[in-house]
Amino acid sequence: MTVHYELPTTTDFSALAGPHHPAITIYASTSPVVTERERAEVAVKSAFDEAIEQVKASGASNHELSDLRHERDAIVGDEGLWAGLARALAIFVAPGFSEVFVLPNRLDDAVHVGSHFTLGQLLRAPSQDQEAYAVAISAHEWSLWHATPTDRAAKLAVDQAGTANLDEATHREPGEDRPRGHNRGIASQGGASRLMGDEGRKTLLDLYAKRVADVVRQELQAYDPEERVPLFVFAAEPTLSQFIERAHNHRRIVALPGAPDRLGAAGIDEALRLQLATLNINEAETALHVLTEGSAGRVERDLAAIGRLAADGAVETLWFDFTTSVNGTLDQESGAIEFATGNGVGENLDDGTHAADLLPQLALLVIAKGGKVVTVRSDDLDGTVWSGPAMAELRYALA
Repeated sequence: MTVHYELPTTTDFSALAGPHHPAITIYASTSPVVTERERAEVAVKSAFDEAIEQVKASGASNHELSDLRHERDAIVGDEGLWAGLARALAIFVAPGFSEVFVLPNRLDDAVHVGSHFTLGQLLRAPSQDQEAYAVAISAHEWSLWHATPTDRAAKLAVDQAGTANLDEATHREPGEDRPRGHNRGIASQGGASRLMGDEGRKTLLDLYAKRVADVVRQELQAYDPEERVPLFVFAAEPTLSQFIERAHNHRRIVALPGAPDRLGAAGIDEALRLQLATLNINEAETALHVLTEGSAGRVERDLAAIGRLAADGAVETLWFDFTTSVNGTLDQESGAIEFATGNGVGENLDDGTHAADLLPQLALLVIAKGGKVVTVRSDDLDGTVWSGPAMAELRYALA
């Protein structure tokens, strides 16, 4: 058994692709919280029992069943695995074969039995944003966080000298309504009156937000100069709007209203994972709107055509619904598709050849040819731009 704590790579997908009869695929939602461990263990064991019964009913040999039970027992009994859970497990077991992926993103509970592993949900992990920065800011304190595809959100070490809280950033004694020291000189110009009461506090918060935003921008520039990773902002109004106005640049910034003082690492990470899922959905839908409205001749929806174009390296981006299966075989060289019986519903071709889900096969071919893959749920998308199970953006318009 191999346990992976990194996102699956092309090599991993190559090992999982192809026939593995009889193949068991289990996706299980889990939690890094220790008290949730037992629930996840029970769910996975139950999924294994269900899958092995299905394999037995299909006529598997006693040797195959024994191998599957051996792999099951190794996974269920691995204390190290269960002590280091994230938000999902993807488990792939066949006789003499066992791969487990500990994943940061939430996946749907599912059990599949067949001749091939079901890889749609596994492709979801590396195909979408799983990294984020976050700033939690209140008048009392602020902190900068980083969540990666494989690690929970952790606080970054930041030099907060002069900006640690509202009082320090505005040079005030705790509880004082106006700045002290050299800033008192503005009183003769009426500045003191403007820095008292609700309006005064808003002005001070604006100054505080500006100074924190400057520090955060400089820090993130060192970590992520290309501004690729989104920034989520936990704060209450008016600080939330003030910070975003000051911090706005080319980086994607997402506002999360509410008092952040009681949010610890677990709360920050949970919120980031949920918000990343929403961000991924919104960005996929936006991209599909742009594609369908302004890319005449560069959109293909027919799976057979997508297969041929993918083999030619003509697919720029493939979107596919990971909750839908269309079974068949895909020739990796020509891109030719042969559908399973029932127009892709059955488990075998007309001649009895074992079939697999075509959508992940297409996705892996697109990736191998330098294209990009985005997994979606049809139910999450606007029906005016999505007509799954798959859509392809081509590198060039078809004549």
